[in-house]
Amino acid sequence: MPKKHKVDEIVIALAGQPNCGKSTLFNAVAGFKVDTGNFAGTSVAFAETSLRLDGRLLRIIDLPGTYSISSFDPAERVARDYLLSGEVDVIVNVVDSALLSRSLELSLQLLEMKIPMVMCLNMIDEAHRKGISIDGQKLFELTGIRSEHVVAVLGSGIEELFRKALEVADGSFNPVQPTYDLDVEDCIAKISKSYPTALLQTLKMNERFVILRLLEMDDELEEIAKKIAPEFVNMVRNERKSLADLHGWSEASVLASHRHALVLDIYEQIASHQHGALPGLRDKIDRFMTDPFGGSITVIASLLLTFYLAFFLGDKVAGLIDEPLSNLLTYVSSLGTGLTIALLSGLAEGVFAGAGIVLPYLIPLLLLLAIYEDSGILPRIAFMVDGILHRVGLHGKSVMPLLLGCGCNVPAIMATRNLENSRDRFITMLTIPFVICSARSVIILALAGKYLGAVWVAGLYVFAIAIAATVSFALSRSKRYPSLGLFMEVPALRRPYPSIVVKKVWLRLREFIIVAWPVILISSVVLSALSHFGIDTYINHALSPLTTWVLGLPEIVGIALLLGIFRKELTLVMLEAALGVNDFTSILTHAQILVFVVFTMFYIPCIATLAALWKEGGYKTCLKSAALNFGVALILAGIIAQIATAI
Repeated sequence: MPKKHKVDEIVIALAGQPNCGKSTLFNAVAGFKVDTGNFAGTSVAFAETSLRLDGRLLRIIDLPGTYSISSFDPAERVARDYLLSGEVDVIVNVVDSALLSRSLELSLQLLEMKIPMVMCLNMIDEAHRKGISIDGQKLFELTGIRSEHVVAVLGSGIEELFRKALEVADGSFNPVQPTYDLDVEDCIAKISKSYPTALLQTLKMNERFVILRLLEMDDELEEIAKKIAPEFVNMVRNERKSLADLHGWSEASVLASHRHALVLDIYEQIASHQHGALPGLRDKIDRFMTDPFGGSITVIASLLLTFYLAFFLGDKVAGLIDEPLSNLLTYVSSLGTGLTIALLSGLAEGVFAGAGIVLPYLIPLLLLLAIYEDSGILPRIAFMVDGILHRVGLHGKSVMPLLLGCGCNVPAIMATRNLENSRDRFITMLTIPFVICSARSVIILALAGKYLGAVWVAGLYVFAIAIAATVSFALSRSKRYPSLGLFMEVPALRRPYPSIVVKKVWLRLREFIIVAWPVILISSVVLSALSHFGIDTYINHALSPLTTWVLGLPEIVGIALLLGIFRKELTLVMLEAALGVNDFTSILTHAQILVFVVFTMFYIPCIATLAALWKEGGYKTCLKSAALNFGVALILAGIIAQIATAI
């Protein structure tokens, strides 16, 4: 199939199972030069970067982590389709060396595609710690796949790996065809004799690969083949059934079982085991974290550390930069009056909001999230709260989307695509907007933390968790079928490396600087213009039934709540601009600050989140989410306002 990219460009696809260190390898290569996007026609995201090696341009694509190349999961399907698109020159198959026997399952499926491939034996240090040695030469003899020992977090072996990828791209790939048991090979040979020419011309895939996929009940390929050659598909089904009956297995598992046996045979020849290192401190910590009692302590301690560090550091940093930024605002205000000065003042307020209000609280949150991810603490937290989620009607796989929601609700909603059941996807998508993202955490820390105290901050987070649990429980009662259990892979506990953590923090922070901060600046300037012409008064008056009658807030905060729908950080920024003071308690009471924070925590999700809901669940899900969040926020904040008035 002709290449669609530039002639002098080598496209390398990183493929591997989840938690194999694929993204760590990608980040080690990419540095800060990362482009992201979605595969055409899907919501499945990918990352790519470009670099030069030995005068050659390498375009590296980080495919979604996948356990197989089936069509049952959207991420697996798009990864497979991209590999078969003709775009890819070389596959870099990233495997966890410490779990090589399991990782080779995907490797053999990739090998059957007959696309040039090299193997990245990542985390080789972890394998050595367990007493595992891997013979790369023997692997080459058995499969034709060249390999390189790599420790991606340290940058070890990476350059050598991509040099081998270049050599393979230049034509030095001679794969050894995986050979199954005699009965399987006879079945493949029989089907191959009747393989339609029309199917070969339509799919433009390796014939043996298509037969193997059909024997593994690949619905997508079977549907395509059925339209072209229905008799051939019926024949494959009969042969598949005969093969399953011969072994007494199900049709879906017969070929996978043979492949598993082949993987074990290869593994026994290439890997040798010795006594690994004695259990050390890391192993003891790991056992403690996965113990029910120790795991509960880990979850609680991790959350408390996050809140305390974000509150403590954020408050300190905000205090340090508050005075110089306030002086800047005072200077701009002293320049005079008029539209130009008003716009300049709005721009200065936007700078103050981003640097003095958002960043001091956002950076500690991103830092801790990156540390939890790289160390393996995050999946352990997910493992421990799995049982709790089932009690409130959520599926165990909802754990990771919900935890991602603590950073940003958008990728969290996109992650729900891995939930096979539509019921679980729907409930999880409607629950995620009730998870406090980093933007709303900034509001809680900057308002409740500064004016109400740390105890109120902790209480608000516990309150938010309780509300999210209540919402998911209520939604699950409207659905007939219960949520199923979960098998979850927990990666090895590792020491986070500062360089990797810094890169992760910067990439996420860059999104705020490039995407969110300009929105804040523009909105601040627009608000100043509206204020200059008096238009903000009409907007605030139109929203007064909500702000003053229901919430008991000053009318001038209406525009802050309205613009906060675009970016949640804008709620805080626009509040400061609307009030025109740095000390909010000079205008708002403590009770009003609490009402404002509670309403902001739950009301209509930001535009980006609504767009993700629309894309993943359709417009009805998007509208239901907006209505549900607004209704819950209105009830909760209204009750608090009434209590405050009564007191």
